[in-house]
Amino acid sequence: MSLGSYDFPEETTGRIPTWLRYALSILMAAAATVAAVVVDQNVHVPNLSLIFVLPVVIAAISFGWRPAMAAAAASILADNFFLVEPRYSLSVADPANVWGLGLLLVVAAIVSTLAAQARRQALEARAAVDQARALQSMARAMAGAVDRQAIALVAAHTLHRMFAAPVAVLIDEGGELALAAEAGGAALSQPDQEAARWVVVSRLPTRAGVYPADDARFDFWPVVTPQRRQCVIAIRFDGLEDGRPEAPERMVEVVGGYLSVAIDRDDYARQALETRVQTTSERLKADLLAAVSHDLKTPLSTVLLTLQSLRRFAGVHDEETRAELLALAERETARLNGMVGKLLDMGRLDAGAVAPSLVRAEPADLVAAALERVAPALDDRTIANQIRREAPPLLVDPLLFETALGAVLENAAKYSGPGAAITIRSGQDRDSGWIEVLDAGPGFPGPIEPLFEKFARGAEGDGRPPGTGLGLSIARGFLEAQGGGVQADNRSDHKGARVRLWAPLADPDRAVA
Repeated sequence: MSLGSYDFPEETTGRIPTWLRYALSILMAAAATVAAVVVDQNVHVPNLSLIFVLPVVIAAISFGWRPAMAAAAASILADNFFLVEPRYSLSVADPANVWGLGLLLVVAAIVSTLAAQARRQALEARAAVDQARALQSMARAMAGAVDRQAIALVAAHTLHRMFAAPVAVLIDEGGELALAAEAGGAALSQPDQEAARWVVVSRLPTRAGVYPADDARFDFWPVVTPQRRQCVIAIRFDGLEDGRPEAPERMVEVVGGYLSVAIDRDDYARQALETRVQTTSERLKADLLAAVSHDLKTPLSTVLLTLQSLRRFAGVHDEETRAELLALAERETARLNGMVGKLLDMGRLDAGAVAPSLVRAEPADLVAAALERVAPALDDRTIANQIRREAPPLLVDPLLFETALGAVLENAAKYSGPGAAITIRSGQDRDSGWIEVLDAGPGFPGPIEPLFEKFARGAEGDGRPPGTGLGLSIARGFLEAQGGGVQADNRSDHKGARVRLWAPLADPDRAVA
C-alpha cells in the first residue's frame, strides 16, 4: 500500500504456528534418534545419549523453551526405547541408566533454558530495531501525508507492523467519532464503538473485556492534540498467537504523540489556507470596489449630467449641441457597457463556464472583427494592420479570440497618445500561429506577470487611463481555454509594449518550418 511517493514497509514474516513449532522440535528429536541408532550399530561410542542435546538446543534457539522441553521429553523416551537395555521397551534394567536418563533431562532443561533466554534477548533486540525503523518510516510518511486520513493510515500501518494485530484509528469530526483508517482487517463491533466513545469522554485507556468495555474486543487509547482534537487508537490483541504483548502502552503512546502532532500540523495548514483564501477574496473585493467606484463612476456621471442637461435646457440647446451631448452619452454608455462586459467575462472564467467551440478561423477575419468591436476606443489612433490574407488559419473560438484581441487593442489605445500608431501583425511558430499588437506607449513599467492578475493596472494614480484592469487577465483566460496563451513584453525596436496572442494552427501539417 502506498501513500503518495511513500511505500509502507513490508511487514515482518509471520511467526511459525505453535503446533508447527512442537512438530518440528519432535521431528528433530526423531532425526537425532535415527542418527544415534545408526552410529550405535556401527561404532561403539560412550555417552551416545548426548546426541539428544542437539535437537533440544536447536529447538530452544529456534522456537523457545516449551518446544525445547518437548524435544527433550521425546529424546529421553527415544533414548530409553532404542538405546537403553532392554531395547524396544520403556523399562530400564540397570538403575544407573535411570540416573543417566535423569541427568540427560536436567542437562536438556538447563541448556534449553539458557538457549531460550538468548533467543528471547535476540528477539527483543530485533523487535527494538524493527520498532525504531517503523517509527522512522512513520515520521517520514507523516511528513508527506496530505490530510488527516492519510496521517491516520500511516499510524495504523505502523502499529500493525509493530504488533501484527488489527489496528483502527478514529478521529472526532464535529462531535462524531469516525473511522479514519484501519490496518490488518480491523472491524469495530457495536460494543467496540461504544467503548471508543467512552474513551473519548473519559480520556482514559481501556482494555478489551474489562469494565466498561466488557464486550469489546479491542484495547483503546485516547489521543488529544494540543488543539483539543480527539482521536482514539484501537488494537485487537486477543487473536495473537502469543497473546497480548507485555507492555504495548509505551509504543502506542509514542505513535499517538506523532499522530497528535501531525494532525495539528494538518489543521494549521488548513487554517492557513483558509486564511490565505479569505485574504485573497477580501483583496479582490477591495480591488473590484475600487474599480467600480473610480472607473465606472466617470461614465455614469457623464451620462447622468448629459441627460440632465438635455432635460433642463431643452429649449436652450441648438440641434448641434444636442447631437454632441447625445454622442457623448452614447460614447460613455458604450464604455460603461464594455467595463461591465469585462466583469461578466471574468466571472465566467472564475466559474469555469467558458466552453470554447473551436473552428477554423482566418487571422484577417479575426482582426477585422476585433477592430470593429473596439472601434470607438481606436477612433483617434493610427492602425497599421499588417495581417496578410494568406496567413495560416487558427483553430479557435472566434468570439472568445475576438474578445481577447479586442481587450489587448483597447489597452494599446489607452496607453498610447492620440494619433499614436498601433501595429497588428501575425506569424507562426511550428504548430501554432500568433497575432500580436504593438503600441507606441510608455511600455510596461515593471514586472509583466503581475499585470495578468485581476484588476492589475499598468499605471497608478488619478491620472491613469480609465478601465477595470481586467483586459490582460481576460485575454489570457480566454486564450488558455482554447489551448493557446498570451505573451507580453516591451518592444525592442521602439518604445512601447508588445502583446502576442497565440493559438494552435488549424492545419499544423501544412505549417512552414
